[in-house]
Amino acid sequence: MLFRNILILCSIHNLILTINLFKMKNKILLILLLSFTYVTAQGEFYVGLHYFKVKSEYANEFIEDEKNYYSKIHKARIDSGDKIAWDMWRLQKNDMDRSETIFVFAHLQEINKPFRMGNPKKMFSESELKMVRKNRRKMVLGSKFIQTVFKGGFVPSSGTPPKIAILNFIDAKAGKWYDLENTLINEISPLVKKSDYIKSWGVHKIVSPREDDSDYIIASFYDSMNDYYSRRIKTTKPNKSRIERMEKLSSMRDYVRQEVLELVLSER
Repeated sequence: MLFRNILILCSIHNLILTINLFKMKNKILLILLLSFTYVTAQGEFYVGLHYFKVKSEYANEFIEDEKNYYSKIHKARIDSGDKIAWDMWRLQKNDMDRSETIFVFAHLQEINKPFRMGNPKKMFSESELKMVRKNRRKMVLGSKFIQTVFKGGFVPSSGTPPKIAILNFIDAKAGKWYDLENTLINEISPLVKKSDYIKSWGVHKIVSPREDDSDYIIASFYDSMNDYYSRRIKTTKPNKSRIERMEKLSSMRDYVRQEVLELVLSER
């Protein structure tokens, strides 16, 4: 009987030890995940914006080609560690002209890694890709590329991009680049993070092309356009500190333009 009781006590002790080890591993895993999210949000990386102007009659076909071919190539690059992420967005146009549709591809890339496309592991036959490239020529009217660097902000905890992106292009006044960047990252970002509507927010410095009218892109991400509208409905009287922040920002930058993007495809 004594021996049996000892065995039972040992089993209970081992069970408690196993549970505690499991809890400890989960805590360590959570810390590692939080650390990774922090590094991702704080470290600098390229965000290349590739704009394509497409004949609207081919818009759906253009999306299908991206879905069936190019998105798979980007996914392979992500899985191999050559790329961080890739998104395809549709620009919401302000004018009434519906003959053209503009798509924006966001390429998230580490600073020290060159951009690669190609045909990794020969995923598709050369004849297939040749056909897709030829097909694209009839659809695309023009393109341009803006290279930016993510300087600071916060990213979605899930890693999945929200559905709506609001890009505000701003021009830093002469000699104010450093002060503007620091103010946005260290003062504005913590305030924006408290919003119930904004799921991600970032300061992107434009490094190319130099002839662009803007120096920075401030990107705000929402789960829906309704969230974007809801955030703007309420009119509140600004307190003294908010007025001072607004005046400080006005002394450092000029507003250039805004772009509203809707998510089409995404690879992580």
